Amino acid sequence: MTIAKHWLLLPLLTVSLASQAGSNTDDQVIVNRKSTIRLVMNRITKEHYAPKPVDDNFSRAVWQKYLLALDGNKKVFLEADIQRLRHYETLIDDQLNNPSLEYFDAIYDLSMQRLNEVMHTYRALLARPMDFRKTETVQPERTAADFPADEAARTEVWRKALKYAVLKKMLEIQKANPKKSDATAEQEARQSVLQSTDGQFKTLMSSTAKDDRFNAYMNTVAMEMDPHTMYYGPADANARDAMMAHRYYGLGLELTSREGDIVIKRILPGGTAAASGLLQADDHILQLSDAQGQMIDIGGMNIVEISKMIRGEKGTSIKLLVRTTTGSEKEVTVPRGEIREEENAARSAVIEKGNKKIGYLFLQEFYRDFKKPDGAQCAVDMAREVEKLNAEKVDGIVVDLRGNPGGSLDEVVRIAGIFIKTGPVVLGKGKDKTDTYPINNGDQTMYDGPLAVMIDESSASASEIFAAAVQDYRRGIIVGSPSSFGKGTMQATLPMGKLGDPAKGIPNISYGSLTLTISKFYRINGTTTQLNGVTPDVILPNRKSTMKIREKDFNNALRADTINSAYYITSPLAARLPQIIQSAGTRINADSTFRLISKEIGWLKENEAPVFSLQKEKFRQQQAAIQVHEVNLDKALHLPAARTLQMRATGGNATEAAKAARFQEWISTRRTDIYLDATTDIVLDMIGK
Repeated sequence: MTIAKHWLLLPLLTVSLASQAGSNTDDQVIVNRKSTIRLVMNRITKEHYAPKPVDDNFSRAVWQKYLLALDGNKKVFLEADIQRLRHYETLIDDQLNNPSLEYFDAIYDLSMQRLNEVMHTYRALLARPMDFRKTETVQPERTAADFPADEAARTEVWRKALKYAVLKKMLEIQKANPKKSDATAEQEARQSVLQSTDGQFKTLMSSTAKDDRFNAYMNTVAMEMDPHTMYYGPADANARDAMMAHRYYGLGLELTSREGDIVIKRILPGGTAAASGLLQADDHILQLSDAQGQMIDIGGMNIVEISKMIRGEKGTSIKLLVRTTTGSEKEVTVPRGEIREEENAARSAVIEKGNKKIGYLFLQEFYRDFKKPDGAQCAVDMAREVEKLNAEKVDGIVVDLRGNPGGSLDEVVRIAGIFIKTGPVVLGKGKDKTDTYPINNGDQTMYDGPLAVMIDESSASASEIFAAAVQDYRRGIIVGSPSSFGKGTMQATLPMGKLGDPAKGIPNISYGSLTLTISKFYRINGTTTQLNGVTPDVILPNRKSTMKIREKDFNNALRADTINSAYYITSPLAARLPQIIQSAGTRINADSTFRLISKEIGWLKENEAPVFSLQKEKFRQQQAAIQVHEVNLDKALHLPAARTLQMRATGGNATEAAKAARFQEWISTRRTDIYLDATTDIVLDMIGK
């Protein structure tokens, strides 16, 4: 029986790094890939909420998007390659309906050939000193450019791109050590860029490269149905479940990147790394062992990829080659153990302003562990934090859902019941029926006082359900960016595979999993958050508001529509809210700091994707000009020392916070948050200061 897990999550648009092949023969790999195509297409066409016809138009879209997934900055393929691959532009649908790997194999083989050529190109270019006195420019963002006409044109693209990277690195080196000459800094910068680029190409051309590209291909196919129907290779499916459950196995390391190096920022208490005593903060990680125990140079990899390598099955071990603070290198072996990402769990604090106490609730994700009855449940954690705030006798509460991508539908309905007495939270419309998801709290809320909810452009799905319910019931005031993300669809995670026969030595086979859009959800007033998102009652200027990162920016997003509204009764607070909202808006529009934020955001928007000079001094001037506006914006977003929020841990967290520097660091980052300060003022208006 298939176990479906319902998620309302903003997708992670990443290329899968899972390997399906293992020790299988090449023939078995081909069989598995064709089986994956067949299963994915069968699920999509039969179970998707609104499947698109898999026809020539679908084929053209997949052809274009997978090409850009492989070479979005148009630095690898040549124009002749595009014309050659155009043969498949209207054939992909046929190869999906009758599983064939012809197109995938063709574009993979061609991409590997071009990557080999480019590798020789960039190494040759980086072997020679670069002249930064010549008058020329580069535009690093090439998504709107044409593919290079020939190898000479591609070499020129790489020459300028590498020169830009070296110039940036050179200035960083001289900023850290002003006494270094241009010649010395340029040589060190070229070596650094070479090492980083080699690392990237090592990953692109690794032994799992074809599996990685196949998983990305299938994900491109799935996402053409809508932005949230996604394919996960076997290993990625497991990692996703573990992250949503806040349960995974690793070492207990917090990593950071310093000048291209991956450095251990902190050894987390309770992890196996701390217990082993073999690793220390500030150790530089140079190599890690892969699934076969082979040491892999991590140069050029990002922290996400490295974290995936570190995580693994409980009881297994991983080898690390590190460079210590003394400069010596050593190889250590550390076992993996269970790590709980407590920094992502619900948290609370108390803000004291005037003679009032405002409770602050932070939820980064609507997490739920479906595999363990006693596993993480964010509704339980939120209820615990509200109990702490009630014990503090707070006068109002702020719920911060900024950056929260969504998660479990069950959990958001339960959390709504903490603040709303009774009634529906959201309506879900599938192919055949419309469901109502009601509060089930026995008409007993945990908190009935003044409430504000903070959202931004990255608040999606379950976050939007909660914010919309609070807004429709007029239970509180929504504060934030001009609109939330705009995801009004529901997904089910469907594992794919087949059982083996242990008696005959036949193993189980996993084909990964498919996160499939099965329904749309609607606000209780009958409108939808799909495309439109939630428009806050009080709007604050935000830099991300100018970026094309919302649902409406996907050309394959499902359309917005309406259904009949549900029956619900608005909160007794409803009559007071319009005046409070109007006063807050007037105050914010007149605020000089928020006017400055809007001005700086406008400048940065007008000057995005710039053309840079490759002359050192002109480039430095351009960078300095941008930096001025970045610094002005960053300064405006942080409260000055005289206005820092008086914020402390809740009583229930006091002992824990005294022991956990991480919790105190979390609070300190909020103390200077201008958006949180403005929201607490709105809650004070609701209290009636």
